[in-house]
Amino acid sequence: MYMVIFRTGEGKPGFHQAESLDDAVRFVERLRNQEQVTDASVFRMSEVPLEFKTYIKVEVADAAVAEEAAPSAAESGSVAEAPAGAEPLTAAGSSPARFGRFRA
Repeated sequence: MYMVIFRTGEGKPGFHQAESLDDAVRFVERLRNQEQVTDASVFRMSEVPLEFKTYIKVEVADAAVAEEAAPSAAESGSVAEAPAGAEPLTAAGSSPARFGRFRA
């Protein structure tokens, strides 16, 4: 796969994909002869293999560590504190026993 990159007479960028080098060269010839485009380049394209991985990060908040961190965060004013006795929120339709674990 080849890519022809050029600027039109009005200065707008243009792009054209070609299957072979011969097709790309013919397109550049047509640009130059019929559309008076003098600024054209041909690039060879190759696929870059990508790999997607699932990433899950789980953090456990220790009560003692959370209490130590709370005063320093409160002093900076960057974190709002939850009211005393507030219970953690859960997503709609989820519960601790959803996957058969943590049953009371």
